[in-house]
Amino acid sequence: MKKTRGTRSAVIIAVFLLLICFTASAENLVPPSPEPPAANMTARPTPAPTAVPTETIVDHVHQPELYPDFSFQKDRKLLEIWFPNIKDADMAVLLYDGQVWMIDCGDKGAAIRGVLMLKQIGIQRIDVLFNSHLHHDHIDGLAMTDDTAKVGEIRICFAPDLTSSGLRMLETADERSIPVLEYRDGDCFTMGDGAVTLQVFKNNEEYLDMNNQSAVMRVAYGQRSILFTADMEQQGQEAMLGRIDPCELKCDIVKYPHHAKSEMYEPFYQAMGAGLAVATSVEGRGDRGQYYLFNKGIPTVYTSTKGVFTHLVTDGRYWLCEQIPVTAR
Repeated sequence: MKKTRGTRSAVIIAVFLLLICFTASAENLVPPSPEPPAANMTARPTPAPTAVPTETIVDHVHQPELYPDFSFQKDRKLLEIWFPNIKDADMAVLLYDGQVWMIDCGDKGAAIRGVLMLKQIGIQRIDVLFNSHLHHDHIDGLAMTDDTAKVGEIRICFAPDLTSSGLRMLETADERSIPVLEYRDGDCFTMGDGAVTLQVFKNNEEYLDMNNQSAVMRVAYGQRSILFTADMEQQGQEAMLGRIDPCELKCDIVKYPHHAKSEMYEPFYQAMGAGLAVATSVEGRGDRGQYYLFNKGIPTVYTSTKGVFTHLVTDGRYWLCEQIPVTAR
């Protein structure tokens, strides 16, 4: 049947309106996934709306098929946490509301991979570098890190002369005019607009070694939180739990202490109630901490996975855990 000019015009208008609706829908979403659409967001650029998750953590590492089309709403600010593919060293980069923080900067070997990550995600400045303790695998990567992303200030919680790595850190900071400031147990820092907080818990008992006095940091945004436990092992965990309210350790995700080399103090583990662990180690090495995590049945992301960086992101309601391919050279 021959189409009239009016019919063709009507078809063109209908297609145009459909494209407008599709574009408006797409603009309400921000990758990566997750965050269910709000009640008034019914249109989506997918065949059907994404299901509202029942889980707090959308784990695309262990379950890549879990809510594959899940997206954050565009109007929600995101807290991102990046781990390079390192083992037996600690380094994490936090991004929120235009600010960049780093928790530890690894040793020289870890910093090589950390630098690749910084380049890949476009980081040229780190506003604050928090050091949990002055052992080589947490601070010796300073110079290499600063070569790529200028460090605005360093926050430490131990006297620099306690370790050779501390003295090297001080020398590097002096050469590069990086302020070195102190932080203490009980301090709380806010990021960006203040919605993201970093709460410090630190043992100071003299009978504890530096690992067991290393600073624990609870980073929280909205209803979601992650606990960075540095290298604090059972003795330090027991001491800490003896002086703080266990509720203060509650978290969704834990950066497992000391590269998963040992088991945790059971009451400390129970107080956390974490649903996911991140271990700065390589899977299958057989350390006691790895057996502990396996027996507990807690999903664990091992950062030393070839060719990927570990990426955590939250809008204060849900976490997304995923692995991002390394593309920087």
